[in-house]
Amino acid sequence: MKTEEKYKAELDKILKSKSFVKKELYQRLLKYLVDASFKGDVPKEVTIANDVFRKGKNFNAAEDTTVRVHMHKLRKNLEQYYQTDGQTDEMKLFIPKGHYQVTFIKNERSKIRKSESRKNISIILLAFALFLSLFYITFQKYIFPYPKQNIDLIDTKNKIWCNFFDNGYPVTFVIGDFFVFHEYSQELDRSRRIQDYQINTTQVFEEYSKNHPEKAAEKWFLGELPHNSIYNMIDINRVFTSYNQKMNIRFTSEIEIDYIKNRNIVYVGEFKNLRALSNLISVLPVKYETLPWWQGSLKYPEGDSIKVLETYHDWNVNRYLIDLGLVAKLPGQHYENYMIFAGFGYDSQVKTVEIFSRDNSIKELVKQVIEINGYMPEYFAMVFEISGFDRASTKAELKFFHEIEEDNFQYFNSAR
Repeated sequence: MKTEEKYKAELDKILKSKSFVKKELYQRLLKYLVDASFKGDVPKEVTIANDVFRKGKNFNAAEDTTVRVHMHKLRKNLEQYYQTDGQTDEMKLFIPKGHYQVTFIKNERSKIRKSESRKNISIILLAFALFLSLFYITFQKYIFPYPKQNIDLIDTKNKIWCNFFDNGYPVTFVIGDFFVFHEYSQELDRSRRIQDYQINTTQVFEEYSKNHPEKAAEKWFLGELPHNSIYNMIDINRVFTSYNQKMNIRFTSEIEIDYIKNRNIVYVGEFKNLRALSNLISVLPVKYETLPWWQGSLKYPEGDSIKVLETYHDWNVNRYLIDLGLVAKLPGQHYENYMIFAGFGYDSQVKTVEIFSRDNSIKELVKQVIEINGYMPEYFAMVFEISGFDRASTKAELKFFHEIEEDNFQYFNSAR
């Protein structure tokens, strides 16, 4: 089938749909615009007013908004069509706001079932890894028990986690996933999946979509999981299992700031993927700046000056790197608890979570904090410098420690 015939078949399907079948005016308007596009014409507002709405030569666009109002309603009808009858159509008829030229683009909603399958697969993989971890612990403890000291759980009386789960709130493990969207490329005549360092929140994405209507950008309802998340989940599960807590998993691309109320949160991810959770650390004395390609810097007070740490890697020489991570245990307004593991790259997230989920490393860390602070406080912020070779970093150095006083920590007020 020729391209024009294929597009006419798509148009005929739209006109016979529930969104258009009893709307003769919008059928006529849409057919008029599509016919003009086949001819290579870009109709103006005045010609549409005359040809479709029979306004005559005295039509004044400054005073008469008929065309603009009906174009707005036409776009709404099309939107309704692609959310119902046309959600599986391969092609999508698109009219950019402020324009009257019709284009046919690939309909990403036609892949919604595949996308849902991918989401389900991702969740299944995470759940499977959790199942393996739980099965391993259960097998050792009940089916073929080893001595208790060989079970890889943590001491529930440790100074880091001992009071985290005891407030009666549900606990959620939040993964900082990457913001992903689709956009249409006129040069390639197809849609592309985009992950853009500078377009990483819904607000920025909506502004980008508004400024570039020709891209027909659509947010993908599931972000992209970072590779380290499976390792983080297995390590954090050790903590959850030690306290007999069920792990609920969410992603930062799908939650808002109100989600954290009356809920304990464990976040693991990059700084740039904190999104709504960035309010939690906004009043800490540690400030971060993110750069492309898992790079950035941390600033914190050191005496009367400000200390600046920067990430480092030079793949042209070797794969040695320096990554930075922030770990903060924070109080909520209603006695919630929040544990934040934020880094710039893979290594900082894996290493810091590993430290806080193993009994021996927790004891060593508490001992180090007591040497610095005199005691281990309930709430704190720590900065770690992680060094070693890419994805095999072995050294974590505590560079900064800050005690958080619960009564003086009011991030909710600063965030509003």
